Amino acid sequence: MVFRTISRIAKGAPLHLDKLRSPLDNPRRHCEHRVFDAAAQVIARVIDSQAVMNCRPGIRSNRGLGSALRRCGRIAIRLVIGLFLVVMAAAGAIYWQSSAARSRESGASGAPLAQAELDAIRPQVTVFCGNCHSVPSPEGFPKNAWHEEVSKGFDFYTKSGRTDLNPPPLERVVTFFRNQAPERIVILPACDDPGPSPVLFRPTSSTIAWQSRQHESQIASLRWDRLSVGEPPVLLACDMRTGEIRAGLPTRNEFAFESLARLDNPARAVPVDLDADGRLDLVVADLGSHLPSDHDKGRVVWLRRTEQGTFETIVLQSGLGRVADVEPADFDGDGDVDLIVAEFGWHKTGRILLLENKPNASGIPQFELHVVDPRSGTIHVPVADLDGDGRPDFVALISQEHETVEAFINEGQNRFRRETIFTAGDPAFGSSGIELVDLDRDGDLDVLYTNGDTFDSFYLKPYHGIRWFENQGDGSFAVHHLAAMPGVHRALAGDFDGDGDLDIAACAMIPPNINGNQPLSDFDAVLWLEQTAPGKFARHSLQRAACHHSAMAL
Repeated sequence: MVFRTISRIAKGAPLHLDKLRSPLDNPRRHCEHRVFDAAAQVIARVIDSQAVMNCRPGIRSNRGLGSALRRCGRIAIRLVIGLFLVVMAAAGAIYWQSSAARSRESGASGAPLAQAELDAIRPQVTVFCGNCHSVPSPEGFPKNAWHEEVSKGFDFYTKSGRTDLNPPPLERVVTFFRNQAPERIVILPACDDPGPSPVLFRPTSSTIAWQSRQHESQIASLRWDRLSVGEPPVLLACDMRTGEIRAGLPTRNEFAFESLARLDNPARAVPVDLDADGRLDLVVADLGSHLPSDHDKGRVVWLRRTEQGTFETIVLQSGLGRVADVEPADFDGDGDVDLIVAEFGWHKTGRILLLENKPNASGIPQFELHVVDPRSGTIHVPVADLDGDGRPDFVALISQEHETVEAFINEGQNRFRRETIFTAGDPAFGSSGIELVDLDRDGDLDVLYTNGDTFDSFYLKPYHGIRWFENQGDGSFAVHHLAAMPGVHRALAGDFDGDGDLDIAACAMIPPNINGNQPLSDFDAVLWLEQTAPGKFARHSLQRAACHHSAMAL
């Protein structure tokens, strides 16, 4: 197993700096300084421009003196009025700042709502907050976070341009959630199950780890795969910060990596012979930016393998939002390779796309774009024949406010039928990854799912963890919660102890400026779940505290 550090794959949340504050960052004190500094500047300008000019020394006549005194009197009156207005403005601004701060901390009036009042406003909250996603769970944030969260929702609605809803008063909505929220979110420390681990793991170093320290690399994905037929598999690593795609081979005590190509912000690279020349190429999902934003810089890139063994960069599709994943398959059954694309995007961009390979005489594949799903936030689109009809289907993990796992069944003619596997019911659930695997070895594909993303809210959640969606064989899936793991980003299945069943390894990514006061030593960074009986797993921690892993390969 190899575990490496990254900051973020695609999930659409900005990376925040640590919230360092100076004494002037107190809203009230900062306002006082700004307003009275402005008052001093106003008075100084009035004195400089009028008093000094009109009440200057050297006046000789009584008439001139009287006129000068009258002018000085008028100036004095103006100064008094001006100072009065400035002080009133200061008082108003200070009150506004203090009121806003009180609102953020107390949420509206801060007075608890009676059950009857909660029941009265609940329908309004349900209609407004649940119109385009599930109604958030009040337990998902502490009391003092709900003002900001509700304000974001109102802001999204305003910026959407919609006018078809009748929003309830913002402060009433804040109070509705605050009344049902905990004072603070407390996560129970990780605890292994009784009994020793039957398998020991030895950590190793790698040249890519050294480069990460030198160049602030952030590994978005790791994948074991072959680049040539008959050669041993290599570890493919996509560095979303430096733009490098690297291949690594194990040596005695470490992994040695070499650079294959450099793009903008690659998130995933998949081997495939795209032009049917007998050489394995790479198709790459290129985000187009390190940090999340709405733009058209995302790309799907073909790294074409040359006769010399190097890779030629060819852009297959540009002008996209942030592209998080790409998977090859012959979706239309015409004998060539098409591509399904997870265009994660951010707020205004993002879709699931099918790039249909169209025949041409140039020898370079040309693709026609089809929109399969208009929603933003798709992280992974693994491909498999889910219904056994010989046509490739795919499963999509759609995050953001959707938080759902859906199967897209291929019906031919570039059409797909959506079937829901799982919906979280909370827009802040934090979906982070899926793998298709027959975990119970019953002959059909299940889904191994993780939710631990914190880059939207910067809060760990007690419901972060690893789940198994068991395929029932009739189109339905049973949900099994296997382990709690705050910040979990990836889980993969493999037989670690050699007993014939599948175990699970998982890793976590928790940003250093996470909200809350719990030490990271409370949490697992890497763990493995030993399957001790069908569907039963024992927890074994491999690493704690160093929760900076968001990519993993087995």
